[in-house]
Amino acid sequence: MELILTEEIENLGELGEVVEVADGYGRNYLLPKGLAVEPTVGNKRRYEKVRREISKKKEERRAHARDIADKLDGLTLTFVRKAQEEHHLYGSVRTGDIVESIKEETDVDLEEASVKLDGPIEKLGQFGVEVGLYEDIHANIKVNVVEEEEEE
Repeated sequence: MELILTEEIENLGELGEVVEVADGYGRNYLLPKGLAVEPTVGNKRRYEKVRREISKKKEERRAHARDIADKLDGLTLTFVRKAQEEHHLYGSVRTGDIVESIKEETDVDLEEASVKLDGPIEKLGQFGVEVGLYEDIHANIKVNVVEEEEEE
């Protein structure tokens, strides 16, 4: 059965896409839930227009993400933290700290989820961090953690 999707469905297709599905799946699930419509001439025209608009918006987001990636690529952020003798930090540098520092340095507002860290940084040193911006667009920044100088 051929249907036009009215919403993006994971592992099936995007909004406005014409898909081939099993008759039972289409009749018993997609159509009653309003997730798809019959591929009539009117529906094809309507959803083709919607697809063009979505495609245009995606391209705008992609261009914006590329601009941000150009701004962030190669950026080095320095964090001053207290450390123990083995260069292990008393605190840590977390994604929130990195996002906040990026905002201060470049005026770019990011979600914490876009900063790809395996876990908090808990040692002194320099670390490479990837920032996911949109789909396959990302920036690579450096996070430098230095020891706080003790006051005498």
